[in-house]
Amino acid sequence: MKKSILFIVFNLLVMTSATVFAQDKTLNFGVKGSAGMSGFSHNLSGLSDDTRQSWEGGVMLRANIPVLPIYVQTELLYTNTGGTFELGEQSQDLVLNRVELPVLLGGKLGIGGVTARAFGGVVAQQVVIDNFSDISPELDPEKFELGWQVGLGVDIKKFTIDAKYQKSANLVSNSDVSINSEQFMVSVGYFIW
Repeated sequence: MKKSILFIVFNLLVMTSATVFAQDKTLNFGVKGSAGMSGFSHNLSGLSDDTRQSWEGGVMLRANIPVLPIYVQTELLYTNTGGTFELGEQSQDLVLNRVELPVLLGGKLGIGGVTARAFGGVVAQQVVIDNFSDISPELDPEKFELGWQVGLGVDIKKFTIDAKYQKSANLVSNSDVSINSEQFMVSVGYFIW
């Protein structure tokens, strides 16, 4: 009797994992693009800031963990972000173009061809172009930084839609000044395979 129960449980687990694997491939590759708003948080007195539109585009690779509702996703993105600083009547757009490499861990729950997801992780960011010196020559931006990201998403067959919030570490190397970039983005992607 014990052997029969163990055999049935084992076969159920094998069939479940085979079904999950067939419905949700272990490795997916795709492209994605995002648009949203970005700005800065800072400790500079007398200076106000405003958000501006931002965008990003690139590729993504998702590894689905068989049987478990967990995945790891990495992306390679080119991002245009920034904000506007205002001092009295003067305003200056601050723009950062950077290459980003998010590494995200997520959980998912789905039925049919629709899967809801929640995710979070770290983001390696390499600044490629900036205009910090237009504001002040003393502002020396860090060229490489780490940030973090959290979000919610939904997959509909091969399409993926995400809403995410991302924040960077301190952007400037001057220890007295703290400037962090913040982004809220909505992404649309398509898994090619």
